[in-house]
Amino acid sequence: MVRPSKSFLYDVLEHELSLCRGKVSIDAAAANFKNRRMFRTKFYYGVDLDLELLEQGLARYEDETTFGIHADLAKLEAIPDNSADVVVSTNTLYQLESESQKKALAHLCRIVRSDGKFICQLDLGPDLETLLSIIRSNFLRVKIRYYRNPISRFYEWIFEQDGFLGSHPIAGRRPFRLLAWLLSRLEFLTWRSARGNRRALIVGSQKIGEPANQVFDLSAMPLKDRIYQLT
Repeated sequence: MVRPSKSFLYDVLEHELSLCRGKVSIDAAAANFKNRRMFRTKFYYGVDLDLELLEQGLARYEDETTFGIHADLAKLEAIPDNSADVVVSTNTLYQLESESQKKALAHLCRIVRSDGKFICQLDLGPDLETLLSIIRSNFLRVKIRYYRNPISRFYEWIFEQDGFLGSHPIAGRRPFRLLAWLLSRLEFLTWRSARGNRRALIVGSQKIGEPANQVFDLSAMPLKDRIYQLT
């Protein structure tokens, strides 16, 4: 990682996922399955609206435990309630318009099993409290880690080119990648407070009420080359 904030995010995400077992993981906006290796459940389903990226991900993981779901995150009605052991959404929801964010978040919370875990990343923007209220209405335990502190943002601002650090001729070199990782350790000192941070990683567990778990079944949906069509 060349962004300190993303290095922190993925370190925490990998730790959380290392604790999760079960049958089904949902990776929302999975792109080309860049996070596939972190998931420990029996089956992995990467959801994305970009069919080409899903195909790239499946080409990387040619096994019968990895599937794609071609779908809009705000339109996941076909996925049964309380059916996935782990649901993850990072670097995604803040890119959607406000109403789509709320619908997508409600769906992602809905499909988590009663004993499952929900992990998502949100911006500390004007919709944060509304989005957090959706999560809190579904889960008894909600843990928040704030990140992207001023030090990380300053480092990223120095090297950013068109919003992307990877194209910078220096930022991608090994010494600077190490520096970015070292700076990411400072995020562990500032994650408890929203002050000065710009993003939050939320972990929800212990679903409220006594929801009946359902079988994760997409057999009614068209399936071709390990990609379910929910569009």
